[in-house]
Amino acid sequence: MTSGGEPAVGAPRVLRDAPAGTGAALAALWLAVSREGGAVGFRPDAAEELVLAAAEHVVSEVRAGREQMIVIETGDELAGSAFLRRGSGPIVEHRADVLRLMVHPDLQGRGWGTRLLDAAVAEAGAMGLRELLLSARGGTPLPEFYAKQGWTEVGRWPRALCVGPGDWRDEHWFHRAV
Repeated sequence: MTSGGEPAVGAPRVLRDAPAGTGAALAALWLAVSREGGAVGFRPDAAEELVLAAAEHVVSEVRAGREQMIVIETGDELAGSAFLRRGSGPIVEHRADVLRLMVHPDLQGRGWGTRLLDAAVAEAGAMGLRELLLSARGGTPLPEFYAKQGWTEVGRWPRALCVGPGDWRDEHWFHRAV
């Protein structure tokens, strides 16, 4: 804890090796964010086993080098994450998607999402990438958040996402040069 009673959160870092337990830690974070309505690919009522399976798959992608995982931690706990997935093939290998940017609900509103996003951009630069793309769920503060971080909206797919019965949202696509 900090002197103000806040949990001590480490600086974002690239997780170069996904040790045992990474999948479970990611699933716990992903589930907590989803339960609070976070726009990270699951509905709030998602089954735990589905989220765990998705987390284990993502960790296998990290271990295989197909995705890079950027994390922030409170002590030994995963507090936030973001992922980079490089384009495959010679005409898109200069770019990557930023995926699953999430911060534990108890730590949101403190700038850690911005720090994770900045760390993802820095890692993309270190990887020699030139372009980044991400998407955001409409009807949330996310499109405005990304615009304020210097990302440019390059498209919108109306009603692309169904987050619940009768709850259709646009998907906003954003670009940033590295």
